[in-house]
Amino acid sequence: MKKIILSLFLFASSYPVCEAQNKYCLSYTDYMSNIWHPLEQVEFEYRSGNKSLWWGGANYKPITGDKETDKILKKNARFLIHNDSLYVNCRGFAVKGLKFGNWYSSACVYDKDQFLFIALSTKSRSNTAGAAMMFGVLGGAIAASSNDDDYQCYILTPTSTDDAIIKPIDEKYMLELLEGHEDLQAEYQAIEKKKQRYSPKVIIPILKKLGLVKLQ
Repeated sequence: MKKIILSLFLFASSYPVCEAQNKYCLSYTDYMSNIWHPLEQVEFEYRSGNKSLWWGGANYKPITGDKETDKILKKNARFLIHNDSLYVNCRGFAVKGLKFGNWYSSACVYDKDQFLFIALSTKSRSNTAGAAMMFGVLGGAIAASSNDDDYQCYILTPTSTDDAIIKPIDEKYMLELLEGHEDLQAEYQAIEKKKQRYSPKVIIPILKKLGLVKLQ
């Protein structure tokens, strides 16, 4: 899954980079106002497979080596730019009662004043949570291992400085979005596997053709 996200967003591997490429902001308003706080360096710990599922799908944990700064990045920051790529803090995010976790996911600007980020699909997170409740740790681990690559795109729409609406991009959303775009609609509906109809590998190229996302 890491290779998929890297290829879609052109994100770099985890290593310290210069100060100009590392910064964070504390709110949606700060992002829109271009108010950032610089970081001397930051490394990213990537969580995949079972770790990612157990933490809700937020894959990236930033580490600066300074406890106070790391605490800010975990609990207070909303966006982080690392090596010129954007990440959003999923702390407080939830869809259908399922939380995304306390760390970061890959993100980009969506349709000017919204954001798109990649995390585990609602179905994958629901399956893992359900297995954990019914069968304990072992059941959750089995569900996690069987859904390792089950990721989805989500739209983040800020409603105030600190609050936002999170909406998954699913088949229904895409069909409504593609009304009036017959060629793209036919391309999308030609995908036979239902699971692939919300895959970031499918969704993001179509959103690019619609001019809704601009990637580096």
